[in-house]
Amino acid sequence: MNINNKSYCVLNENSGIEEKPYEKCLMLGAKTLSDAQLLAVILRTGTNGVNATELAGKIIGMASKNCEESLLGITHLSVPELMSIKGVGQVKAIQIQCICELSRRMAKQRAAEKLDFSSPSSIADYYMEDLRHLDKEQLVLVMLDSRCCFIRDCVISVGTVNASLVNSREVFAEALKYNAVSIVLLHNHPSGDSTPSRNDILVTAKIKDAGEIVGINLIDHIIIGDNMYTSLKEKEYF
Repeated sequence: MNINNKSYCVLNENSGIEEKPYEKCLMLGAKTLSDAQLLAVILRTGTNGVNATELAGKIIGMASKNCEESLLGITHLSVPELMSIKGVGQVKAIQIQCICELSRRMAKQRAAEKLDFSSPSSIADYYMEDLRHLDKEQLVLVMLDSRCCFIRDCVISVGTVNASLVNSREVFAEALKYNAVSIVLLHNHPSGDSTPSRNDILVTAKIKDAGEIVGINLIDHIIIGDNMYTSLKEKEYF
């Protein structure tokens, strides 16, 4: 970061720059901005009697009610929820959602650079941003070829991952359709706790047994929590 003495002098002489996040970013760099100031730059304007930084603070305050880590909570806010804050219209709400989605894609792209399907941590990193913020459980099927290379993935079920509800035939119909040799299962826990439940273990056993019959190997079943994961293979549940 390139900051010269003149920049510091201007900052000291005009403390009001703290209320002007755009100018502060231009002068001192984005790293010097608080969370609220960064969001304020995106919002650009406030509303009557409330500047952009104060408005950003209200958004972060609402987000913190849904998530201890308030910035992550922003990803859970819907457009109507954002618009319920005075000063946030449809345009600002969509801007915020687009920034969250851009951040998610950037994180996923970084994870893709080191994706290794023999490594549970690598798989978890790649799917973390897709699954960690979801409000409902999703069971994802990842299909691999004979060299353990990615073929494709798809969502098998949405809702509670229950052994009585997950259809093994549907899982392997997809796998056989794309000539998969091995598969990986992932699903999220909206609670943020990646500890496997009894149902998770039953689902894994059911899919593993069915895979042995049709000749498709279940490599792992990974549960995604809030920035954490559990590999049922590593925990020796199968």
